Amino acid sequence: MEVLGIDVKLIIAQIVNFAILFFLLSKLLYKPITGLLEDRQTKIDKGLKDAEKAAKDRSGAEIEAEKIAEKAYKDANEILKNAKSEATAEAAAIIKKASEQADRIMANAKSEATLSKEKALKDAKTEISDVVVIALSKIVGDELTEEQKNKLTSKAIMEL
Repeated sequence: MEVLGIDVKLIIAQIVNFAILFFLLSKLLYKPITGLLEDRQTKIDKGLKDAEKAAKDRSGAEIEAEKIAEKAYKDANEILKNAKSEATAEAAAIIKKASEQADRIMANAKSEATLSKEKALKDAKTEISDVVVIALSKIVGDELTEEQKNKLTSKAIMEL
């Protein structure tokens, strides 16, 4: 091979140098670089999984928020409905109480009016009987007895 200008010793030395360099590079650089690349890939995969999980969680949270808002809306409507019915019932009770009070006032007024009327009639009868007795006494004189005076007074009052 020396004819071609190839030195076998040099080729063997080159092969040995290449093998040593390959061995050193594979031990010192290739394994740490592949380890770093695998770690990097693991972190990327974990980040993607976390992003997917976060998207699912966000979607679930949005659905839950919608449910909570819907429930709050229903509860608010229920409270409003109950408040309206309670207000209506209370208004009806107040109206009923006012009506009963007005009826009592009217009944008391009628009762007082009746009592006043009866008292006025009684007073009028008493005065009329006194006037009749006085008038009869003047007309007839002292000839009437007390019993006759009462009888005539009663008769005059009845005719009125």
